[in-house]
Amino acid sequence: MNLSLLRRGLGRLAVPRLVRVQAAYTTGRPDLEILDHALAKVDSLGWTRVAVSSAASDLGYSSMAHGVAPHGGISLVGHFMDRALDDTCIEADDQLHELATPADKLRLLCRIRLRQTLPYVRRWPEAAALLAQPQNVAGALERLAELSSRMWYLAGDQSTRIDWYTRRSALAAAYVASELYMCEDRSPEHADTWRFLDERIADINSAERAGAKAVAFGSQFSRNLFNILQSQGVISKERRG
Repeated sequence: MNLSLLRRGLGRLAVPRLVRVQAAYTTGRPDLEILDHALAKVDSLGWTRVAVSSAASDLGYSSMAHGVAPHGGISLVGHFMDRALDDTCIEADDQLHELATPADKLRLLCRIRLRQTLPYVRRWPEAAALLAQPQNVAGALERLAELSSRMWYLAGDQSTRIDWYTRRSALAAAYVASELYMCEDRSPEHADTWRFLDERIADINSAERAGAKAVAFGSQFSRNLFNILQSQGVISKERRG
């Protein structure tokens, strides 16, 4: 994980943006309507411009396809990440008050967000490959920083203490590690993923006491990402090192 880029992203997110009303995604916004429809095509067409073009054609907006996804598949990935985070916050809103500790609230938020990815889990390594491309890394880390900042805020943390960045970096790494683990998880109902997530949330307490743990998280999930992408044939062994 590039922690300096993540820190810059976190610095811009000290006050989380307001959760948008879900209907605002499509009301009067053909571009968002197209991207929403394109998500239904990801399983067959992948995170591609082709999926967006097909969705635009289905909805009678063929001429808009290029403008909706000016950067190709990464535009669709970004739309999914933005929508999934907002939907997570909306879904969790009436459940968080039932939980007593920040750790329990973070666990709930991460579980809900991971379930947003489940319908696309077969194709998620392709999304991860797009996010890992040099020209997309800054945007990917900014979205990850927003995810972490909003989750901590909803868990009740509004501090500006010196460990603010460490805690958010640790949560970001824990979430991504869990998401990558889920891509390889074949256990019934992804039970192993939820166990893995629980362990990572527990580790965050250690990360608060030792800032180096956040760096260790980042190194670990970077290695996991490489191994998963290599196993999927997205990158070749020759590129290692």
